[in-house]
Amino acid sequence: MMKSSTSHQKNILNTVICVLPDNRPVTSLQLVEEFEKCPTNFQPINKTYDQDQDADLWREKMLIGKRTTRYLCQSKSEGLPGYIVETLKIINEKEIIPEGFSQLTRTADTEQKAWRKKQLVYRLTKKSSAKQAVTDIILCSRMRQAPDGFTLAGDINGILVCFKKSPVPHRPSPSIPSRNINDLEKTIENLKLQALFQSQDYEYVQLSSSYKLSPKRAAPKPLMYSTGTMYVHTDVEGVPFLLNPGLKQYNTHVPIKYDVTGVQLQYDFQLERQVLCTTKSQNDQETNPFFQ
Repeated sequence: MMKSSTSHQKNILNTVICVLPDNRPVTSLQLVEEFEKCPTNFQPINKTYDQDQDADLWREKMLIGKRTTRYLCQSKSEGLPGYIVETLKIINEKEIIPEGFSQLTRTADTEQKAWRKKQLVYRLTKKSSAKQAVTDIILCSRMRQAPDGFTLAGDINGILVCFKKSPVPHRPSPSIPSRNINDLEKTIENLKLQALFQSQDYEYVQLSSSYKLSPKRAAPKPLMYSTGTMYVHTDVEGVPFLLNPGLKQYNTHVPIKYDVTGVQLQYDFQLERQVLCTTKSQNDQETNPFFQ
């Protein structure tokens, strides 16, 4: 049941495709002696458009022996990559080929002489630069002029060769940004900074809502203090030491264990004097503050 349904859908799709016009450009032409041996991806034109009769372009009457035939084949996928057929023309067999045109000299299936008396030539052009291209070719055995929408290429042994030309669609080229390179570099740099700030947001989620991250004035310079001849400062200098407001609810009174108010503390530094006396010279003792 599944295979039958799938096959039915494919048949419907093929029917719709056959009904719809194929406006793709013709990309290559071939000539064969037997239309059943048309090359792969080529379609033979073996019937006339107006009479639905044999579209043989050789049209030589033979009373005895095998009849010689020639059938034109067209393709919309084969040929020189990037090139399409722009126009067709019929010339005499011994006439010089017009500049820019190509000709078919042999049959693709039997390598026999292609034409007699007259021949078909065509011009290829790059698809990227072409404005119009051949999208269909028909052969007429009774009509003496091309039907509406077609152009007459000429007559080959009593058969009219007509072709349709259609505009070649081109995709518009992508627009170039009007901003210069410096603007683009600034935009990229701003995007990088935004991504960096977003990646660091989680580091501040535990701060109190009352704590302001954006001060109204510049932060004070770090305090410097002297240690001999070196001036150093620490990273936490200048940062106020604040108790988290959330801890105020746990305020507990700490009793005073020792009250030193009003007590005068005295220390004679005797031990230090003894150490200095044993390690320093007399000159050092004269300048040492402990001996003053």
